[in-house]
Amino acid sequence: MKTIHISQYIKLSLLSASMIWISSCNKFLDKSPVSDLTTENFYKTVNDAESGLVGAYNGLGDQYYIWDFISNSDARSDNAYAGGDNPDNFQIDNFTVTATNGNVSRDWSGLYTQIGKANAVIDNVPNISDALFSDPNRKEQIISEAKFLRAFHYYNLVTTYGKLPLVTSLTQDYYPSRSEVNDVYTQIISDLKDADQYLADPGKESETGRATKGAAEALLAKVYAQMGDYVNCLDYCNKVLSWNYSLVSNYDYLFDGNHENSSESIFEIQHMAGTFGSYGPNMMLPASITGEAWVKFNTPTQDLVKAMRSEGDSIRLHSSIVFDNTSNLPSPYTAAENPIPYVYKYRNPNGWSSPNNEIMIRLADIILLKAEALNSSTVNRSSEAIPLINQIRTRVNLPAVSPSTQSDIKVAILKERRFELAFEGQRWNDLLRAGSDYTIQLMNSQVKGDGSSLNYSVNNNKLIFPVPQSERNKNPNLDQNAGY
Repeated sequence: MKTIHISQYIKLSLLSASMIWISSCNKFLDKSPVSDLTTENFYKTVNDAESGLVGAYNGLGDQYYIWDFISNSDARSDNAYAGGDNPDNFQIDNFTVTATNGNVSRDWSGLYTQIGKANAVIDNVPNISDALFSDPNRKEQIISEAKFLRAFHYYNLVTTYGKLPLVTSLTQDYYPSRSEVNDVYTQIISDLKDADQYLADPGKESETGRATKGAAEALLAKVYAQMGDYVNCLDYCNKVLSWNYSLVSNYDYLFDGNHENSSESIFEIQHMAGTFGSYGPNMMLPASITGEAWVKFNTPTQDLVKAMRSEGDSIRLHSSIVFDNTSNLPSPYTAAENPIPYVYKYRNPNGWSSPNNEIMIRLADIILLKAEALNSSTVNRSSEAIPLINQIRTRVNLPAVSPSTQSDIKVAILKERRFELAFEGQRWNDLLRAGSDYTIQLMNSQVKGDGSSLNYSVNNNKLIFPVPQSERNKNPNLDQNAGY
């Protein structure tokens, strides 16, 4: 069960009624979140600063972090189909997305709203008198937590849409143009390095759910990997591994609901049953668990199921996927393919208010990312990558592998990440790092259970989403991605 030592719960005023943020110390006593962007007139006291930060954290209850992060990564890849009955999800799955797609618009506007909340903290908390803070480090820590959140949102935006308007202040131009991808990454790196100076060390119960130094360093490792800078990626992987994180002994503990905020978790979104739970699990689990028989979303592919079975990876298969017979078949499944696979990493629907957390970054991800960095041509220490792959395999009782070439090691790492991190929103970025040619060939070769082609017709333009037309209608300075 979640270990929570708290002075009180801090209820976040989420429009989606999706989560509760919890503090285990007295720092957040009597705080209410700032639910909308506010001016400097609000930020006068320490209480105001803490409430503003709670308002920034509540962005982790946005629909993107409830389950769109899975749709945009796993259902876009070879891990899952869209499932459900939403044409916008089908477009994402089938690579027929248009600039009017509702999910594309929702995620852009939702993440920018959360960036605005972080900006409100970053802009205004420095103006509060230092003398008001009983802990002299707390002021900088509040700003640093907001900078982590801003960086985290921008990372998810830039990997999804490419070039972005770079908004780092509430007083900026109302009609910003898009900045180059490298400029966005430069801002993300700057925010995370600033934050890393003042964030709390990981491992303290008082920091459960908060951004810590470990989270900032892990996200830096992921950012550098996505940029292809494996020297810096390796450096930050090693920084993360120097903290007191450890793999949980049983892979299933990560998802059984009884071991949340474990020693493996680096950054984890907190939920509690009741008004502030998550509706994500009900969208994905089968009727035998939820009691609701409509067609569910983000259905695992036969390709993934077959690959895991071929590997003999029964532990991760059955921790990640549950099978159920249904007459409400998610496309492209047929009745002959019953029982149908469903995502099982988020297991307790509790109606529409699940207490299941979402782990955004965990140690196994960073271990395998270190292996990827070691195997890169710039670092070129491939032999050191193999024990890291086998460290992850050992936990799930799989035999050690011994790939002999850099190319073979790359394939082994990509496969291990696929099985280890399925339905955790990592697969699409992993494929992009493997290369656009690789991703295009892989996705265009995908087939249904009967062997017929899924006819995805992926090209370079379809590897990122379009800029939402609704945003371009409001901002004449937003250009469009090629192909849209």
